[in-house]
Amino acid sequence: MDEQHLIQQIKQGDINSFRHLYRIHVSSAWQMAMTVCKNNTLAEEAVQTSFINAFHYIHQFQQQSSFKTWLLRIVLNECVRILKLEKKFLWQEINDANNEEIKLSVPPSEYLNSKELKMKISMILQKLNEKEASVLSLFYLEEMSIKEIAQILSYTESNVKVLLHRARKNFKYEYEKS
Repeated sequence: MDEQHLIQQIKQGDINSFRHLYRIHVSSAWQMAMTVCKNNTLAEEAVQTSFINAFHYIHQFQQQSSFKTWLLRIVLNECVRILKLEKKFLWQEINDANNEEIKLSVPPSEYLNSKELKMKISMILQKLNEKEASVLSLFYLEEMSIKEIAQILSYTESNVKVLLHRARKNFKYEYEKS
């Protein structure tokens, strides 16, 4: 069953269709929440509240973007709200980065299934600031486009590119350090 059909059924009151949509997107929502919150309890709360909000406001979803993009924006907003309440949320200014290309010496994608590498990547993402970790997760783990990331984070595409460049550079530094 395609996502648009599920959304139409949800808008007509079909709760089982929302359960199906939940199963499709819960891991992406969890990844985003963990990247931003860096805490299991806060991430769990953010994901749970985000899905409740998505269900409650599904009638406002106009399908101008994918459901995943819309949901991840809700998750990000919820994480920000929770972190502000926890007084842990600090955004850093994005400085202009130089245009040099950074190539990461990350093993080939077939090794991404190893638990050790996943653990290492997760630990490095935890060391990065929230914005850098979020943009890397969305771009590489969720395979989202620059445009979709800009929609989720409410940045311009240029800001996302600069942030992605800086995040790659900092990831490389942390990877080589470890």
